[in-house]
Amino acid sequence: MKKSKRAEPLISESLDVKTFQEALDDYYLADCKISQETIAYEAGEAMHVDKVIFENVNFLEVQWPRSEFIDVQFINCDLSNADFSRSVFHRAEFHNSKLVGTNFAEAGIRHTLFKDCVLNYAVFGFSLCNTSRFESSLMRYADFYEAELKQTEFTGCDLNEVNFVETSLNGVDLSSNSFENIQVTIEKLAGCKVSEPQALAFARQLGLEIG
Repeated sequence: MKKSKRAEPLISESLDVKTFQEALDDYYLADCKISQETIAYEAGEAMHVDKVIFENVNFLEVQWPRSEFIDVQFINCDLSNADFSRSVFHRAEFHNSKLVGTNFAEAGIRHTLFKDCVLNYAVFGFSLCNTSRFESSLMRYADFYEAELKQTEFTGCDLNEVNFVETSLNGVDLSSNSFENIQVTIEKLAGCKVSEPQALAFARQLGLEIG
């Protein structure tokens, strides 16, 4: 089956630079760039973010569940412990950003890129990741419990102790990533591409003795 190409964000090169409060309009943010700011906004309703660039922004454990992020870039941002559970990300990109413990549980993540990010302890349980890519990122102890990975790529990431329990890895290529141990459901490993050392590690998980 031919893989679909990830669509990049559709964002104008000439966005107006605004502060968060200037841009915010009844839980909507659109067509702007927000830079060099700290955001500690607790949304009472779902946020709708469309065609926005966040650069060098510190999100102070924001609680934005059930929100929508379309054509959005996060560059050099700190989103640690933010709550984006049950949110939708479509044509989104995270570059060189910190997402330690960020909650993406039950989120719909489509055509989204995580590159050069720190995703340790991030939660993707029960999420749908479709045509998305995790690249050159630290992902130790990230949780993908019972997630659905459709045409999702992991490239050059540190996946040590990632939880893929009850997640099908059919069609997922783990061979370019590093890990000493990951949590998987053995029955859902069929169709996963791994390197020879990784295959030996899985064999040891099965209790096989390798001569």
